[in-house]
Amino acid sequence: MTAVAALLRAWRWPLLALAVVLTSLAVRATVEQRAAYARAVAFEHAGDLWRAVDEYRWALRWYTPWGPDHGDAAEALRDLGERHAKDDPELAVQALDNLRSGLYAGRSLWLPRAELVALCNERLPPLLVRVAERRGDPRALGAGRPALLAQFQAAYARPVGVGPWVSLAVSLGFLLWVAGIVFAVRRGVDDDGRFLATGWRWLGASAAGFVTWALAMWLG
Repeated sequence: MTAVAALLRAWRWPLLALAVVLTSLAVRATVEQRAAYARAVAFEHAGDLWRAVDEYRWALRWYTPWGPDHGDAAEALRDLGERHAKDDPELAVQALDNLRSGLYAGRSLWLPRAELVALCNERLPPLLVRVAERRGDPRALGAGRPALLAQFQAAYARPVGVGPWVSLAVSLGFLLWVAGIVFAVRRGVDDDGRFLATGWRWLGASAAGFVTWALAMWLG
């Protein structure tokens, strides 16, 4: 038996369990995304644009790299935001803000459709000033208008969430934490029920994974 075959044999059950879990999550995300997108299209055709915006957002949040409707949902929100910017800035803000938050919800080591997030960061501040003006906010009138615009621009320029390296540390720390416990039980106990040195090493690896996960969550 080659070294690769022996390694695969030793890891076959954890790898199989991981594959089953990931496949289940991917299937559910794809099914939910398609259902949310179908509801959004139906609401938009019926003229219920606010509910359509909400469902398009859910279609974005159920993200997988191969999601069939993710791009269409993003473009639909962009279209609603641009089409209604003049006559209904409140709806435009809702569409673009949901587009932005929906894309951020799918971020892991990369941000899907980052160019659309940049577009939202540019378009939202002036729209929010217009909404404030329509609602009679004194900060949006006269000399205070530029300051309010600058405040919104600064808010949308700030980074959102955690960076890719923190996300990687969270993911790897969690996997090591769980895998260490699994292998401590599977490989660290002999036939007589005695805990072996191998088991302690796996528990140490699990503890290191937990510390990495906890620190990354706290620092992020």
